[in-house]
Amino acid sequence: MTIFDVLRHRWAGWRRSRSFGKSLLTTVLVALAAVYFGGGVVALGWFFPDVVAEVAPTRDPLRLLNEHLLSGMAGLVVARFFLQRFDAGAWRALLCLPVRRATLAGAIQITSAISLPALLPLLGLAALVASTVVPGTSALGAVLWTAGALLAVGITHFAYVWLRVAWLRRRWPVFLGLGAVVLGLVGGDLLGGMLVRDVSVWLFAGAQRGHLGPLLLLAVGAVALGAASTTALRRYMYREAEGAGQGKRRQYVSLDVGRRGGLWSLILLEGALIFRNRGPREQLLVGAGALVFFVYSVAGDSLSVFSVGMAPFMLGLLLPGTYGQFAFAWHGKHLDGLLARASPGRLVRATLIVLMGLAVGPPVLAMPVVAWADPFFAVPMAAFALYHAGVSVPAVVWAGIVGNRTWVNPEQSRFTVSGGSLRGVVLMALLGVPPALLGSLGGIPVLLSGVATLGGLGLGTIPLWLPRLEAALRHRRHAMLRGFRGKWLSPNEWHW
Repeated sequence: MTIFDVLRHRWAGWRRSRSFGKSLLTTVLVALAAVYFGGGVVALGWFFPDVVAEVAPTRDPLRLLNEHLLSGMAGLVVARFFLQRFDAGAWRALLCLPVRRATLAGAIQITSAISLPALLPLLGLAALVASTVVPGTSALGAVLWTAGALLAVGITHFAYVWLRVAWLRRRWPVFLGLGAVVLGLVGGDLLGGMLVRDVSVWLFAGAQRGHLGPLLLLAVGAVALGAASTTALRRYMYREAEGAGQGKRRQYVSLDVGRRGGLWSLILLEGALIFRNRGPREQLLVGAGALVFFVYSVAGDSLSVFSVGMAPFMLGLLLPGTYGQFAFAWHGKHLDGLLARASPGRLVRATLIVLMGLAVGPPVLAMPVVAWADPFFAVPMAAFALYHAGVSVPAVVWAGIVGNRTWVNPEQSRFTVSGGSLRGVVLMALLGVPPALLGSLGGIPVLLSGVATLGGLGLGTIPLWLPRLEAALRHRRHAMLRGFRGKWLSPNEWHW
């Protein structure tokens, strides 16, 4: 079978699926999203010279584009890693057909390359060529620049596939090495490093001028990364995607929660569930990226007065708000055995401690650097850390207890969590109402003192509301168990 036979087989399987109506609706929604976001990307590329004329009137738009294009391509790899779904497991049904694994890997490369996060940059690139490159150089130079940029887009695609497969196969040296290169390019440009910008100018301005070295380097890089990513994908199809029992078995974490010190065992179990399962683990990386971006913004003095409240609020609520939607759901069908060995009170307390750590941890980690760069920002970070620990986390745990009746597979969407992401957005909006009211009534001093006071009151009244949370879990546990069992998935899709 050729690659086209495999793609035609996948297309026929999609059309004949029993869930064709649902898949068609999803495709229509994705197409509408493509039109919406594609229009924004095209507008940004088309008006790029006008934006440069307003922001930096003395700079040449084409020169500025060449300086930052390399780091922009590296940022595209990061964005696709977190936003694009990589569903190699859906190809398992084709493993029984007479098709070579290399052919199957090539088909997966093609389907991954025609996804929305991969096509949007091409629209932006076309707009940049029309608005910035063509007016700034000759026709031959524009063609050569476009060829170099397309090779760079190909490199980003193969780098994304290789990075994703290395993550799935737990090849940590490859993942950390490639991730360090990508993040080094992005961080080097953001921090004002001239080396990254000089290399970017050499590559794309050199391609524009017809120099052989940049074009040859881009072509060799695309071919090499394409071969490496396809080989890694082929090996993944051999060893990992053939189903449970045929590859290596996972080593599961087993903690005795029935002996003395069971509370700490539950806390360790909650942490193990974060690091062991793919969806929660990737969300932890998102939180780390948000923390780095916040610290960089403070150090670069690029946060506005409005961000005095919004940035610390989002930084402390991002992780507990996300994991709180999992509250007790990620134990799945094992929750009944867990409740038989540990009381609902201990389970609630362990969840509270873990989520409070996720709320207070990022501000504590960022506090030394923020205090050194701008001591003023240390005050709102401390105030909102108190607010999240005393108000937000108990509210998130309560919402998780009340709302978790069904189980949603976090692998179906990159940021889909139990109970649906809409509930999390609504909860975060409601938790932002008290700070917004305080800020509108008295400005920043009333905002910071008010949220710190609310957080202190919440922590001081733990003996009053903690028994209510424990009683809620005790009352809801049977409905939660029925929901988890009714929507339980196979171990091949979600590992416990």
